[in-house]
Amino acid sequence: MSKKRVLYILDRYPQISETYIENEIRQLVARYDLRILSLQPPNLGSRSHFAHTRVETKEQLAKEVRAFRPDVIHGHYTVLADVLAFSAQLVDRPFTLRAHSFDVLGPMIEGVRRHAPALTDRRCIGILTFPFTRDTFTRIGVRDEIIHDCWPVVDFSRFHDEGPNGKAVMNVGACIPKKNMESYLHLGELARERELALYAMGYGVGKIRALNEQLGSPIHVFEGLQPEDMPAEYKKHEWLVYTASHKERTVGWPMAVAEAQASGVGVCMQNIRPDLQEYVGAAGYLFDRIEDAAEIIRHPFPEAKRQEGFMHARKSDVRQHIHLLESLWQAA
Repeated sequence: MSKKRVLYILDRYPQISETYIENEIRQLVARYDLRILSLQPPNLGSRSHFAHTRVETKEQLAKEVRAFRPDVIHGHYTVLADVLAFSAQLVDRPFTLRAHSFDVLGPMIEGVRRHAPALTDRRCIGILTFPFTRDTFTRIGVRDEIIHDCWPVVDFSRFHDEGPNGKAVMNVGACIPKKNMESYLHLGELARERELALYAMGYGVGKIRALNEQLGSPIHVFEGLQPEDMPAEYKKHEWLVYTASHKERTVGWPMAVAEAQASGVGVCMQNIRPDLQEYVGAAGYLFDRIEDAAEIIRHPFPEAKRQEGFMHARKSDVRQHIHLLESLWQAA
């Protein structure tokens, strides 16, 4: 039996900060005939990736879509909904979409509304999204039956390690305003008895480095690490303190939380929305002020919560929920 032909249309493949896309493809590549198109080059490229083709114009895109003759088309982010719908119309094939956080939270909600015609097109047969964002789609007329709640796409087995952890504290992510990395520097000042590390991904890392030096370098800033480097880095730490902006409130359900829990690291996350209690679960902590986080990490991470974290992180394991996407493709 021939494999289903699946066309991926992505924005900036292979982007180092989008390892969830790589995790998803890795689970599917053996069972489907996959073709990957990228609309733009990554601004932070990943060493580990699959073969792909850059398309720079609408005409190039149309040519590639028609040549491949996919059974189904798939993409990530609601901002690509119009592109997916256009491509699906060219060959009269269905498409699926995985939404994330930046594309549906805050000001981007208006963007979701602008993409309503594509998201309600008959060829859109499934949208996978975080549970707390379901209403974002139903409010613009997307049929409830094609919306599927799904947790983050994490390669649990890559990070799962119940061996001993180090004693340091970490944060990880892009140095952009919504991540509020400046408050993590303040944590370094408050908890100088602890070794703090920031695994930064490009963008505004220069500003953070400069501010860190002005404050006497209370944290160690690392950059340039690849996704495959991170499992060993997590094991050096007892705590992950994930900061976020109370003003923007657009940090979603970051993969780092599940990766840390799978690694035996205690999680403290900024309490910017009620849904984060479900994501962090009983295995971790939410904090309102960075002073509260400082008090939490002064103590050892309780072993009972550590064990709970190993179980809780499995909810994000791509192997546990990839069937949601595959069932849509098989029914197409």
